Amino acid sequence: MNEEQVDFLKAVEEYKRVNDRPFPTLTEILDLLLYLGYRKVAPVGEFKLCKGRQHPRPDPVD
Repeated sequence: MNEEQVDFLKAVEEYKRVNDRPFPTLTEILDLLLYLGYRKVAPVGEFKLCKGRQHPRPDPVD
């Protein structure tokens, strides 16, 4: 885990503790990111976190 990831996790844990929120919403997470200084600086690109399906989905049975 790199330093930015640790800083993010610490910010999330502090937010949860201060606001008594066990599961922050995505909007709250975005607010945390903005608070940490992250800004959109490039157009949205293709996002691939995983390799996707390795095998095609079988045809549905009628």
